[in-house]
Amino acid sequence: MALFSRPRDRTRRRRYYKRLPNIALICLIASVAAYLITRSTGGTGFNPSEAVRKAFLDRTGGQTHAASRITSVDGHDAAPPLDDPVNYYGYKLRPGPYKVSEVGDIVLHDARRDKDLHVRLFYPEASGRYPVIVFSHGAGGSQNCCEELTQHWATYGYVVLQPTHEDSAVQRRDAGEENVRFMQAVRDALKDPGLWESRPRDVSFVLDSLQQLEKRVPPLAGKMDEGHIGVGGHSMGSFTTEAIAGALVDLPGKNGANFADSRVKAALCLSPQGPGQFGLSELSFRTMRLPFLGVTGSLDSLGPLANAAWHKQPFALSPMGDKYHVFIQGANHMSFIAAQTLQPGKAQQAESILAYTNSAALAFWDAYLKNDASAKAYLQSDSLASFSQGAAKLERR
Repeated sequence: MALFSRPRDRTRRRRYYKRLPNIALICLIASVAAYLITRSTGGTGFNPSEAVRKAFLDRTGGQTHAASRITSVDGHDAAPPLDDPVNYYGYKLRPGPYKVSEVGDIVLHDARRDKDLHVRLFYPEASGRYPVIVFSHGAGGSQNCCEELTQHWATYGYVVLQPTHEDSAVQRRDAGEENVRFMQAVRDALKDPGLWESRPRDVSFVLDSLQQLEKRVPPLAGKMDEGHIGVGGHSMGSFTTEAIAGALVDLPGKNGANFADSRVKAALCLSPQGPGQFGLSELSFRTMRLPFLGVTGSLDSLGPLANAAWHKQPFALSPMGDKYHVFIQGANHMSFIAAQTLQPGKAQQAESILAYTNSAALAFWDAYLKNDASAKAYLQSDSLASFSQGAAKLERR
């Protein structure tokens, strides 16, 4: 019998065909996510194309924001004038003044949990002490993502550490699960409370291991400022960040589990995770008191629960004070971590969305990990909205 062939199934048939576009969209986004999050790279920081740079420069006649100008560091030449941040409102969008080294993979062993943790590092080559950022990937992903953010931050004087959590599809395949695919790894992560606990513990273990990392990577010695630490993440990595920032997590048999790490001073969430998933409730965010920046967009939706309004809930439900929320028109779930699109006509928009994300993120890190007054002034201004011509809006609480 053909699918939906009986008369009484006509309503169900209509509903089925109405859902097809949504199913196709979710599958497409998932495929792009699998490529962007799990691919191996050598690391390439954000660097706007000439077309995008020109479009930005044309908006304000080529002016640059005083807080964004690049100065020479430790004998290295500063970028020439046209390589300054791309306009008066964009915040540090061109590569920064620090030359950066990458350690593609280093393995740390957590004896207490009998667990190996793979970590990717970016750090400035110049001598000095730099704030530390731990960045957590999305469900099913790995450390091999997001360098258009993480390496870019390192060029402005940050040490960035990217752990691979055990939900990683790549890591599971490397461990012998040959048939594991990205979407299966995502589905498993959504329903596995063990991961809701292990992910924030991974971040705290990385912070426990800073001195070990300095021994294992000699050029890092003396460079990590343990008094200025931030944690960020994308998607499930945002859940990880929220938990580290003090959001309470309901685990089986234990409501309100607390994974807050007092060493962390600021939290950045790209596609923040709201109540009703990963053990989070509306009450979870009342204890999230750290400076917080959440970024979402009009197309940041993977179903009836995870829409743009839901992604805003951590901002709205957490205590007031040093809380920021960026909403970007046209941004989908993957727009915040890579300037890539399957639609050639959308390439410039994709770069622009990542530029808005990077402007807000780096200003946030500078404000709360470097105590930079001009960066905080940027966050308190309408500069991002002006720079984006209204495409990106920043709210404060």
